[in-house]
Amino acid sequence: MKIKKIIAVIIISVLIIGLTIYGFSTNKVSNSNDITLIKHSKKLINDFNSISKDFIEINNIDEFNKYLGDSNYNTDFSKYKYIYFKIGFDSCSEESVNPYSYTIKDETITINVKYKRHCGLCAISDYYYYIVKVDKKIEKINELEFNYKATNNPHCDPNVAYKPILYLYPKEETNVTVKLGNSNYLTHTYPKYNNNWYVYAYPNGKLIDNNTGRELYGLYWEGNNHNNEIKEDGFVVKGEETSMFLEEKLQLLGLTEREADEFIIYWLPILENNKYNYIRFESIDEINNYMPLDINPKPDTVIRVLMDYKPLDEKIRVKEQKISTPTRHGFTAVEWGGSLIK
Repeated sequence: MKIKKIIAVIIISVLIIGLTIYGFSTNKVSNSNDITLIKHSKKLINDFNSISKDFIEINNIDEFNKYLGDSNYNTDFSKYKYIYFKIGFDSCSEESVNPYSYTIKDETITINVKYKRHCGLCAISDYYYYIVKVDKKIEKINELEFNYKATNNPHCDPNVAYKPILYLYPKEETNVTVKLGNSNYLTHTYPKYNNNWYVYAYPNGKLIDNNTGRELYGLYWEGNNHNNEIKEDGFVVKGEETSMFLEEKLQLLGLTEREADEFIIYWLPILENNKYNYIRFESIDEINNYMPLDINPKPDTVIRVLMDYKPLDEKIRVKEQKISTPTRHGFTAVEWGGSLIK
């Protein structure tokens, strides 16, 4: 009998402890800035794609049901407001994309996203759709930003020029033909490169592939046989200071904030995980020698940024590289990419 009582006491104690832990963890989650995820049907995704905004602030149950259909999700609009947003997904270089929390400052909501990365890149192939539940005390949200953090740092082939992407900004809508020299170096292209790219270009950078009718925001290629090395000039940058460094230098190199943002989003997870990085931006002559670029009609301004980098455990002494800032005028073509030094 005593043994049964002891067993009963143990079982009850375990249940009480378990329920206490569960209640604590549940309370902790409900009071945090964790992201609440909801899966959507194809119909709802199509509905969302018809909307041009980056995100939607849902203010009532009718709007909620419009995007979530017959979801049984508990919507408490007296305590929360809801933000509906999407994240582009690149199946060639990203996996396990996980928006896990958010912060809000100056009417801007920043979504923190973890993902596993691979060497290489292709065009966005799909979108993830999410609902984030935001405290009602936040009166207004005007902008949406994403903070990407890679959970790994793969060893990439040092002979490859990664992620060169080309933007075209003509002064008026026009057909443009782009040819890459040394096409035998090409390993990946999007859209598929076949002797040239032939697109219809808009002044805002939008492109239409004349062969497929698909809308693009840039032309992407990767190439091998790219040989580089540490030279007498360049920069040595702490991994933790990469973001500030790139913001400053990319502006000097002539990139717009949007172009620089895309550069930083791709390269930051690679660079900031290292203690130091040697960084050098190749000259236009060096880039043209590796991969000549022929654009017709000929642009008035061509900006090509190719960053060479090498992870370092300790600082090395190099002469600071001088950077000249180009003047953007007329039909402008912009390209950026990077490559690991052996």
